[in-house]
Amino acid sequence: MAWGRSYETISLGEDSSLTGNGRSSHAKFASRRRYLLTLFGGFALLYAGIQLIPSGKTNPPMENTVVTNALISPTIVPEKKFIVKNGTDEVETFCGIVGQESGYIKLPNKKDDNYFYWFFESRRNSDKDPLVLWLTGGPGCSSMMALLLENGPCLVDKDLNTQLNPMSWNNIANMIWLDQPSGVGFSYSDVEDLDSNEDQVGENIWYFLQGWFEKNPKFQGRPFYIFGESYGGHFVPAAAHAIFTHNKKLTDSEQLIALEGVAVGNGLTDPIHQYAHAVDMAENSYNLTLVNASTFNDMKSKVPTCVDLIKNCQTNVTNCGDAQEFCQVELIDPLFLDSARNPYDIRMPCGGGQSLGCYDFSHIEAFLNSPGVMDKLGVDPAKVVEWQECNFDINARFGNDWMKVYSQYVPPLLESGIRVMIYAGDADLMCNWQGNEAWTLNLEWSGKAAFNNATNHPTMIQGKHVGNSRTSGGLAFLRIFEAGHMVPMDQPEVSLAMVDSFLRNEQL
Repeated sequence: MAWGRSYETISLGEDSSLTGNGRSSHAKFASRRRYLLTLFGGFALLYAGIQLIPSGKTNPPMENTVVTNALISPTIVPEKKFIVKNGTDEVETFCGIVGQESGYIKLPNKKDDNYFYWFFESRRNSDKDPLVLWLTGGPGCSSMMALLLENGPCLVDKDLNTQLNPMSWNNIANMIWLDQPSGVGFSYSDVEDLDSNEDQVGENIWYFLQGWFEKNPKFQGRPFYIFGESYGGHFVPAAAHAIFTHNKKLTDSEQLIALEGVAVGNGLTDPIHQYAHAVDMAENSYNLTLVNASTFNDMKSKVPTCVDLIKNCQTNVTNCGDAQEFCQVELIDPLFLDSARNPYDIRMPCGGGQSLGCYDFSHIEAFLNSPGVMDKLGVDPAKVVEWQECNFDINARFGNDWMKVYSQYVPPLLESGIRVMIYAGDADLMCNWQGNEAWTLNLEWSGKAAFNNATNHPTMIQGKHVGNSRTSGGLAFLRIFEAGHMVPMDQPEVSLAMVDSFLRNEQL
């Protein structure tokens, strides 16, 4: 869910398989191409120690819990017991003491496309609380990272133990974390089913949801929201557009999806306006000198060329690679390469043997690749040999989609009463808050004047000024202080309050 660091050439092996999470020779990227990668950081988990221990026994699922690898039809399969230690109590559970379900939905519009998801009921009231779908970005990166590092019911520490997350978003909503498009995370498909654009993404999410609601009729008609991060700025509008369109022409076998709102955190939605404001982060609220005056002026002079290239990409995809190359190299890279700062959080230095993007997430890979965990989640090792945080081949397939603008899908949502929230941590360089604010202010819709003239309110939580927000006519923009690219990770309490307010249609 983050923008990738700069690499000259990336070699990912010779395996020609494109199914599951295979890395193929097709994914040897051209020199100096830039790609969005979801990158998460190791961070101090401050909660009481809760240890996940396989018991070695096979038992029926705990009451109100379904763990399945079934396709479409809801089948309960035996699950292994796991013990979490919470104080003096030991409870048989897996990542939280609520009803949960993991498995696959086979998409009926594809040859053999199987989307993996992990669902958790709300801790508050699963019978009444809304349903939220989470989409990690990339493109090509797994939502399981967000679940286990940002906003899920449990977090995984460096010792591969799980700890209950008191700020999980399922405190207030029923939550689905989805691996998509096919080939990402635990999802897999036939080579013919692999996607490369947002029209395909939107359609597939529609069909996934149809299968999921058929499997879980309890949630049919429930208020529904889509949240995403980073390249989710492409995915979320595309998915909302598909749902909005299909809802108008339902067949007898299709379920109406009660879409009430969408939200994107530190997203890439409108590259024209966002890249135009990339250089603005040189003057930041953290008083960090990222580039010298000469470099800054040089970067500013190249903004018009970048914008023209992105505009050309909208009508001719052969221009998209040049736009991505020029804009990334000239307007983004100097900000973090010259300063040796973390491009996803400029408060942090970058380097010292850490993995991609200045973060170390190897413990998440180890946890999800554990045979016991994969078995419990219903993953067939014959179909998915290895879970990977990002599938670089899938990332490469979306190369011509990167610089496409998807803000045009937002006005029809707003005009129909579907609410939209855009939020951004203000320490992120790659999808910075100025660019996200700029595209919301430039959005053409009936409420534009009222939104642009709305007061920028301070956002207060427990007496602390944690950000600023502008809200009018169903559109909200929030700047979150002291947060980088992954707001739920950096500011868990703030992000939970933000989501709660949005779901209740109240201003934070």
